[in-house]
Amino acid sequence: MLNLLQCMSLCMLSAATSQPAPVAIEPSAAPVSWELNFRFQDPERVSVVVPGKAEPVVYWFMLYSVENPGNEEVDFYPKFELVTNTLQVIQSEIRVSPEAFRAIGRRAEDPLLVTPERAIGKLLRGKDRARHSVAIFKDFDPKATSFTVFVSGLSGEFRREKNPAFDASKPESETNKRYFTFRKTLAIPYKFPGSPVTRRNVAPERLADKQQWLMR
Repeated sequence: MLNLLQCMSLCMLSAATSQPAPVAIEPSAAPVSWELNFRFQDPERVSVVVPGKAEPVVYWFMLYSVENPGNEEVDFYPKFELVTNTLQVIQSEIRVSPEAFRAIGRRAEDPLLVTPERAIGKLLRGKDRARHSVAIFKDFDPKATSFTVFVSGLSGEFRREKNPAFDASKPESETNKRYFTFRKTLAIPYKFPGSPVTRRNVAPERLADKQQWLMR
């Protein structure tokens, strides 16, 4: 039986391609490729005064560190997506305003913190080569009462599966894919306590027992 996070992932895939999504695929029980050690702090809200904007801009940010425990360097190109229970999808921003990063840096008090664009690229092995950075999202649907952060790029495991709805009489395209590619992805779910009215004043609560790896 599909769990909630798998259903959400497949529903988003189906909506993006306008086609039925394949049956959920589980990641391997044991790592079959390189895998990074990923540590993170729960998302926080920050309001930033940006030049040229009449009102402060609201962002959500997730501080993290990533370490390569393997024997070889790997290419670290993470993808962070925040998906609300209202099915709004927010991609993390790579090049954020300097004001936003400075505000987050003051909160983090981490001298090793680097901007998202400086976090990507070759990641050498060892704890002393760990990278500290942040995923930054624009504010999302005020009606949302829960959300999940999906993080890919932490593992080399992937799977290609045939698309049962592929129409060979038409050219391949984003809406007519011959294959679906699934990558091992960490899903971290959160909920807001209380009512939507109080959302701006409360921190999201992580559903620790629901955090899991899935293929997405």
